[in-house]
Formats: sequence, C-alpha cells, structure tokens
Amino acid sequence: MTIQSLLITVLRVFLGVILFFAGIAKLTSFSVFIADVAAYQILPLGLVKPTSYLIVSSEITLGMTLIIGYISRGAGVLSALIFLIFSVALVIVLLREQPIVDCGCGNILFSLLDKIGFSVATTPNWNIVIIDLMLVLASVGVVYSSQQGYGMDSLIQHLLGKKTTI
Repeated sequence: MTIQSLLITVLRVFLGVILFFAGIAKLTSFSVFIADVAAYQILPLGLVKPTSYLIVSSEITLGMTLIIGYISRGAGVLSALIFLIFSVALVIVLLREQPIVDCGCGNILFSLLDKIGFSVATTPNWNIVIIDLMLVLASVGVVYSSQQGYGMDSLIQHLLGKKTTI
C-alpha cells in the first residue's frame, strides 16, 4: 500500500460520493430539478427534461463507478467534464445576472462545507464556480495519477496477474 494510492483512492471516493448523492438528491425531487435546469435558460425547452435525466443518471452512475473504482480514469474524465459543464452553466447565469433562486447543485459537499464554517448558498454564485473548478482539477488528478488507487481496477488487475490501463 502506497501513500499515493491511498490518497488517489480517497480523492476518487470523495468525488464519487459527491456525484452519487447529488444525483440521488436531484432524483428525489426531480420535478424541482427540471425547473432548476429550465431556469438557466441555456437549453431549448424540449431538451430540458432529457438533459435533466442525463445529468441525474450520469451523476449516479459516475458516482458509483468512482466509489467502487471501476474504470477509474474514464470516470475521472467524465466527472471532470460534468463539473466543467456545471461551471460554464453557472458562469453564463452569473454573467447574465439571471435571478435564479436555486442552482440545482446542492449536495453533500455543500453540507460538509457548511459544517466547517464555509457556507455555500445554493443561489448561483462565484463560490460554487470555484468549487466546481476545484472538482474539475480533482477529477483530472484521478485521471493523470500514476497510481489508480485501490478498487475494482486494481482487484481485476491483481486477479488477471497483469498491469492494464483502464
């Protein structure tokens, strides 16, 4: 067990938990989330509902994939992409000065940050953009780490007795 593998594992699971629980939170109040996506006024109305389904299913799937450590690098690429998309959407809303009450991005990370004294409102703000960009960087760290960490990837490699890049 190396320290780098342990750190990558913790980072990967952290990202997975954020995505998984964000997806579950959106799923439990899906109609509210659809309204949040529509409020951004970025997508044509006909694409709001399908995009909402795509976001929720992506967050849950990527979250589970990162947590168990299966196809970690691919999941890291996709999680970086989803966090980047969230950042761009928030920047568009902030630059337009749209009066959106809820960004639709409240998640377990915001609860954790609130507990340590760093309050993050769910109204679109630059703090959320910074957090999303930090999550992009963390995801890129998972992708480009020389170690994959501990999870399904390393278990499969161990069982097969060879080193493969997934």
